[in-house]
Amino acid sequence: MSKITFKISKPILYTFIVLVIAAAVFPVIELSRMYERYSWKKHTREQAQAKLIGEVNRIQKTILSIEQIPQNLAYVLEFSKPKKEHMNILLNAVVANNDEVFGTCIAFEPYSFDKDTLYYAPYLYKKDGKIVSVNSSDSSDHYFSKDWYLIPKTINKPVWIEPYFDEGAGGGNIILATYSVPFYYYDGANETMKGIVSVDISLDWLSKTVSSIKLFDESYCILVSENGTIISAPNPQWPYNESLFSIADEYRLPSLREIGRNLQKGKSGFVDVGEFGTRRDWWIYYMPIPANNWGVLLVVPEG
Repeated sequence: MSKITFKISKPILYTFIVLVIAAAVFPVIELSRMYERYSWKKHTREQAQAKLIGEVNRIQKTILSIEQIPQNLAYVLEFSKPKKEHMNILLNAVVANNDEVFGTCIAFEPYSFDKDTLYYAPYLYKKDGKIVSVNSSDSSDHYFSKDWYLIPKTINKPVWIEPYFDEGAGGGNIILATYSVPFYYYDGANETMKGIVSVDISLDWLSKTVSSIKLFDESYCILVSENGTIISAPNPQWPYNESLFSIADEYRLPSLREIGRNLQKGKSGFVDVGEFGTRRDWWIYYMPIPANNWGVLLVVPEG
């Protein structure tokens, strides 16, 4: 019986050897890349979480201290009946002694302060290093229909109003956020809402605080309101013109919409959002500010 043999040329043999080695090595390389990505993600998430916890706690303390101001003033008004001259003293003390406060107002229900006065809402605010006083009873500013008055009256509890651009005499054409607290009159059996105490804060300090939060050189932060409105972001076109939900539609990023919904529920998380404005993948760690249900997003490029 003749013996059949196969002769393999050296080029084919070398090719075969290379393919065998590649088949063995490539999975190892891919596994290594997957492990590196997992390690980067885990490390970045831990860093982002630690960073935002510290910063959000700092913002939270400031906001809680601001909330305490109108709450204390409402308590004083419920147990005393200050005269007009005393009103300005109270308001002046609030504005002069609290750097974060831009202005403050005591707004009364119709004829509640004076049976002959429909509108009475003294307001003091800062302008050019001075404290200026105005009174809504001196203008056609019907404050009863304004959000800062109507919303806390309707829901019967203190509330942060969505940030707004105030063009009025007190606003000075700046972005403000208002915290409003109802105060009441007790007759021994029933309570009746007597008015609203509010404080306005300029969001400049908060925007600067948020913009200074970084994890890496190319990372940045976005601040959003409870409704998802962008308050602070590196893109100057976004603040007050866009929301997380409109940006999600523009860039076709459903993960951004999910972040917005989770923040409204008081949840935090770490999400791969994919290409976000550039040809790079980005990750976002997000966390709510418990005091007012706003949110901070730390945007990080994938390493």
